[in-house]
Amino acid sequence: MTDKVHHILTLVIQKEADIPRVRSKVKLLVRAIGAPVLQVTGLAVGTSETARLILQQYGGGKVRISLFPHEVERLECGIELLFRGNAPCLSGKVCPLDEQALQALDPFPGLMRVFDIVQIQGGIRGRRITVHCRSTKLGVSWENVHGRLSGIRRELFADTEESYMENLRAKHDEVVSLLREKTEKNRLLDQSNNELLQLSNDLEELARERTIIEMSLRIADQVRNPATVIGGMARRLLDKGGLPEREQKKINLIADQADKIDQIVKQFNVMAEQRRILFDRENLVALLGDALQACPNLQRKNIAIKLDAPSDPVEIHANKHVLKIALIHVLRYLTRLLTEGEELDIVVENSDKPLVTFSARSAGIQYRAGDESVVNIEAVDETAQESSLELVRQILTEHQSSLQVESEREGRKGISIRFPRVFQEQGAVSVGNVEQE
Repeated sequence: MTDKVHHILTLVIQKEADIPRVRSKVKLLVRAIGAPVLQVTGLAVGTSETARLILQQYGGGKVRISLFPHEVERLECGIELLFRGNAPCLSGKVCPLDEQALQALDPFPGLMRVFDIVQIQGGIRGRRITVHCRSTKLGVSWENVHGRLSGIRRELFADTEESYMENLRAKHDEVVSLLREKTEKNRLLDQSNNELLQLSNDLEELARERTIIEMSLRIADQVRNPATVIGGMARRLLDKGGLPEREQKKINLIADQADKIDQIVKQFNVMAEQRRILFDRENLVALLGDALQACPNLQRKNIAIKLDAPSDPVEIHANKHVLKIALIHVLRYLTRLLTEGEELDIVVENSDKPLVTFSARSAGIQYRAGDESVVNIEAVDETAQESSLELVRQILTEHQSSLQVESEREGRKGISIRFPRVFQEQGAVSVGNVEQE
């Protein structure tokens, strides 16, 4: 027989009166399956104290109680308790700073003596807590329990109909939570698809506009010099004088046509200026604020943003729609490296060349010995990350900007973007380099 879990009931933990009820239900269940008195007392006390912690530190929650068969010398009956908190550690409470401090918190040392397995997830850094406990020390065979599961459930609910309602309400809340989570994921997926479509359209428009500008300026440069030479030579001949009237008329005609060519060149320059409609002087701090609002992963993971920016506008030459997408991709890239409740530092400097620096410090970023790269313990898709940075590089190339990625062993990853103070045309400056240290 496989290790199949049989759900018995789920109880909500919303008020102080729920704690003794959780204790009594666990005591009744363990007693009903025939466990020794010592096990009954230990499991009941451990369960009620964990429920108290969930209520007082994490705003309440629920506990799912199940039985399961476990193969040892014979098929034994085990009990499983799964606690989930409603919220991160409540403000005003002394919250554990790391996993070691959390495990030292009551009642976890006692739980580890009562249960074979105690797994704790979250509970620190603004993350909701999940506690998974299993015990196979009941000393009861699964054969004796399995046939009585229905009767045990009836016995648990015999005292009041409220237990039925609370159990159903807990299951209903669980289903609603799953539906909301799925809806939110679909919304985020739709939003990502829309942003990618907008990015594709903006890049195509950007390429088209830049091609027209570069072609116009290239033609103007190729025509300007010959026209200037022709016009200049014609005027020098006219200034010398002494030409026959017929030749003088011809040279005047040449000089006039050279002037017309010069006017055409000027029209090319005007057209090039008119086609630069996508690029304008923009406030980098305002663009960054728009990108922060448009990155839902920051809100979903409860990332704390620490923004240090000048009070005066930091002006750059940019296509604000496309550059905003690049900033969003940088934020997403770094957000994947952070766990819930951690911090992202952003510094904007208005120096000789405007600079924005993103710095992610996370316990989830770990250094792998023998490797100069930074990796995330949450198994982030590295291909997707590099693809995201490739899009950023392409956009920054159009903005004549440089991107630098820094990785350190102390759990830190930073990205710096430096913009030119003066935006130059016709490739007069180097653009869009990505350096990886």
